[in-house]
Amino acid sequence: GSCFQKCDHCRRLGATIPCRAAGCPRFYHLPCAAASACFQTLKTLRLLCPEHAAEAAHTEDARCSVCVGPGDLRDLVLCMGCGRHFHGRCLDAPLAPHERPGWRCPDCKLCQGCREPGLDSPLLVCEACERGYHSSCAEPARQDLPAGSWRCKNCQACSDCGQRLCGSSACERCQRRRASAEGTHGAPQPDPPAQRSVSPSCSKVTDAPVPPPPPEPAGCEEKAQPGGDPQEAPPGDGGGSGDKPSPVEVPPDELPTDKDPPGTQPPEEPPLLTVPPPLEEPLEEPPALIQPPEEPPSLVEPPLLIQPPEEPPPLVEPPPLMLPPTHPPLDELP
Repeated sequence: GSCFQKCDHCRRLGATIPCRAAGCPRFYHLPCAAASACFQTLKTLRLLCPEHAAEAAHTEDARCSVCVGPGDLRDLVLCMGCGRHFHGRCLDAPLAPHERPGWRCPDCKLCQGCREPGLDSPLLVCEACERGYHSSCAEPARQDLPAGSWRCKNCQACSDCGQRLCGSSACERCQRRRASAEGTHGAPQPDPPAQRSVSPSCSKVTDAPVPPPPPEPAGCEEKAQPGGDPQEAPPGDGGGSGDKPSPVEVPPDELPTDKDPPGTQPPEEPPLLTVPPPLEEPLEEPPALIQPPEEPPSLVEPPLLIQPPEEPPPLVEPPPLMLPPTHPPLDELP
């Protein structure tokens, strides 16, 4: 029936240690008894709940090994190694209630790595769980004792997200987030000057080229379209006197011809280029199309060869051979 007893501390089933006070219905799990400030003794294996802990004041076990006094019996912590009691406040590092289950005094601490006491070298004691480790058994291993507080691998946790760690105060993800946050705080200062340096340069570039390009490309394109005319003109520009006599000598003849061909030749040439190819292709195709129909008529002629049935009509002419009926009349004649 004890398996169905509910622990008075965690309120879960499975409590097996009862309070030895008369008429007390409380039960506890062994770790919960230490965490709830119950008085425990290994000599008599008795447990008294916090309400009845005062009943143990007259016992020899109810003495602190440091102050050698009973003091507050609810503050006494039992060493699971030697069975001595210690006040939590009398220890170098005061123990919180959740740190009391399975606690061992400094003399009884065992290395959690090799399970040997720290006789030759002092143990590293975790500030969270009070477990001890040799410096060589700790993970990661250390050459010397830390100057400040230290946590074992089971108690190391990221200060940001609470994830368990090994050897650092923050996990890699949180370290990256911190680095990115620090980078973003420092980045805005260089960013604005970079944007400012870019914006004015872009504005200057756009302002300067905008007015000149329209006239220059427009004029260049118009002169580039006439093609050979502008190219011939620049050499004439080098000799200005040569340009004037040339238009004076043949202006009436060449000017009308120059203006007419650019207007007439370009329209005439594209139609000529487009018209001949389509005209030549249809001319070549029709003969090819006419030839196949000529062959079928040749195939149709065989029916004309079948005219032999027409010859039988002359063979059918034997009716004139029916003269035998004519002979009877000859018989009749004799």
